[in-house]
Amino acid sequence: MADKRLNRVIIYSLLAFAVLLTLIPIIWMISASLRSSMQVYVPPFERLAEGLDWKNYQTALTARPFMRYLLNSVFASSISSLITVVLGMAAGYGFAHFNFPGHRVLFVVVLSTLMIPFETIAVPLYIQIYEWGWINTYTGLIIPTAFTPLGVFIMRQFMLGIPKELIESSRMDGAGELMILWNIIRPLSLPAISAVAIFTFVSTWNSYLWPLLVVNEDHLRTLPLGVAIFESQLTTTYNQIMAAAVFGALPMIVMFIVFQKNFIKGVVLTGLKE
Repeated sequence: MADKRLNRVIIYSLLAFAVLLTLIPIIWMISASLRSSMQVYVPPFERLAEGLDWKNYQTALTARPFMRYLLNSVFASSISSLITVVLGMAAGYGFAHFNFPGHRVLFVVVLSTLMIPFETIAVPLYIQIYEWGWINTYTGLIIPTAFTPLGVFIMRQFMLGIPKELIESSRMDGAGELMILWNIIRPLSLPAISAVAIFTFVSTWNSYLWPLLVVNEDHLRTLPLGVAIFESQLTTTYNQIMAAAVFGALPMIVMFIVFQKNFIKGVVLTGLKE
């Protein structure tokens, strides 16, 4: 009994230490965003009695159209996540419950694209987008990032755990594949859908290279581009940069807090499938 308690104390202590290491940069960022330029390097929780400088947020939000950048990021990330979930759910269902010739080989080919860095295909992808006239458009910003093999993998692995008898009985009752996918597979796959949506949303939200290539007009820029431009201004100080960074990170933190249960459940259950 004592050994179990000791092991539990050690495990929780290590977890608490890991959480602390993760939170230190976030706490420092928030602390720096609320200080003057002379106190930006002061450790968090020191000199708090001197007051907090909320003007950094006002300066950051008025120096650049961050609300426009925020809306662009939310729109692009949401549409990209929606497309990825729909395509991933359909492809995952096909790979999990259809034994068509070569389905295993095709699945391996899809997964192998995960090993290809985006930088290696950025130039030919840009040329194709340019020829289609999608430069400086939401279409060119969203479509190239709207499908990920990781989404197919997560959905397929999760759907392998759905009993085939349930699908076969639905087919015998006259249900079509789209009806099965929407009315049966979709409700059962909500944890995996949440995981794919969050992965895609965060990836698109943090994307910098692709928006930098295809967007030149300020009203189409996303939040990472806006923060980078704001940082490059000569009059910008680090406390103002931290305020802009907090503004950009806050939606991600809120989204993960809201969907963390489904996200964790989807990732864990996906890892249990063979």
